[in-house]
Amino acid sequence: MLYNTTTLNRLLLIISCCLSTAGNAAPDKPAPKLSNHWYKAAFDTRFPPAVPSLPAANGWAVLYKNKADLMGEQYDDVFRPISAELNAALSADTTANPFRQRYPHFYTPANNRKRLGCQVLGVPFELDDKPATQEWVIAFSAIQCLSDDDSAKLRQGDTEPHHWVLQKSTNGKYRVLAEGDGSLHVLNHQKEQGYKEIRTRLLLKRAFPRNELQCGGAEFTWRYRNQGYYLAATEIMAQDCQPLYFPELTGEAWQYAYDEYARRAKVLVEQWLQ
Repeated sequence: MLYNTTTLNRLLLIISCCLSTAGNAAPDKPAPKLSNHWYKAAFDTRFPPAVPSLPAANGWAVLYKNKADLMGEQYDDVFRPISAELNAALSADTTANPFRQRYPHFYTPANNRKRLGCQVLGVPFELDDKPATQEWVIAFSAIQCLSDDDSAKLRQGDTEPHHWVLQKSTNGKYRVLAEGDGSLHVLNHQKEQGYKEIRTRLLLKRAFPRNELQCGGAEFTWRYRNQGYYLAATEIMAQDCQPLYFPELTGEAWQYAYDEYARRAKVLVEQWLQ
């Protein structure tokens, strides 16, 4: 996403209104502790352009009490810069990560070194109802962190950064349980072996930057079984294709265009999953 000067000022106003003073909090300020009693938790982070007048990167969580709760309770400024140990664990050879092959660009030696020098945010939460283990949602902006163009970082913000769910077991070993771009959701309604359900997103413009279809993607539902998460469901998303490809259509014409782009998105999603 590119920003000119006017858009930057508008973005600053929007972020200030929506996030209150979260972006200006001191880095060492203790993060609010999340409740463990919720039906669904939604995690989001934002990395504005690297402009001094804009708020720093920040994130929040919205906790929903039950299925009928449409508003939820928002916890602002719960993400904090993670420790060097956690940052290194994301790409360590000893960290079990079934998603490494799906995002190979993030795990090259050069990009691992870059990420260790970038701002990476995290928030602890309870995933498996076992206090002896520790879990975090962690986020960073690949667009900003891995780019070699310093001027682009001043122009470009990231509202759909990359997220991990990282766990530290009782023996001190780490493993990545989920990984995706954009919002991340954890649901408490259908636990398996004590583990909550995780929903991640695949954004085709990130996974296939050279493909002509620069919109759409999928939401994946992951459930726990036999010491790991498996893919339980896939929902194709193409809502963001409308402003790019058929902004003026309505009725049956709109539905036909949407279905066509959803079909094209599904082909790429299935290719990514292979």
